[in-house]
Amino acid sequence: MVKYSETEKDIFSLNVQVIAGPRMEIMDIVVRHPGSTHDSVIFDRSSARVRFEQGLIVRLLLGDNGYPCRSYLLTPLINPANQREENYNRTHKGTRNIVERVFGTWKRKFPCLSRMLRTKIQTTMAVVCACAVLHNISIQQNEEPELAEPAVEEIPINNIIVNNVLA
Repeated sequence: MVKYSETEKDIFSLNVQVIAGPRMEIMDIVVRHPGSTHDSVIFDRSSARVRFEQGLIVRLLLGDNGYPCRSYLLTPLINPANQREENYNRTHKGTRNIVERVFGTWKRKFPCLSRMLRTKIQTTMAVVCACAVLHNISIQQNEEPELAEPAVEEIPINNIIVNNVLA
């Protein structure tokens, strides 16, 4: 979810769909739907779904319970009936966790994705896509970006306030 504002008082959001690879690379991204759009609707409208259904991509996807189970899209079992099904759900959850880690890493690399962008929607979409490309380049180059350290103001020891009184 990316928030943006075209005016001072109106705040909007985009629901960003990502298909992540095992190295945490972004394999596919959809950045055009309002934040209120359900994940499964975004996937149903995506070119990735079409490519999977036409057999152009012969791989498996893992999705959460918000997606329908399909021959190429595996989802967790709602009520696992035995140990094998519980093992499936545990393995599914652990493997699908990659996409959650992608979003966390991506937002740490590019803090603008965690803040509200004060741009028009086309610019916001371009920024999100550019950040995805840069994320993938950093993975391909095996580079970890230098994350800015939060600015910490050093306060001299003689200026410490105790109980609202300057000590």
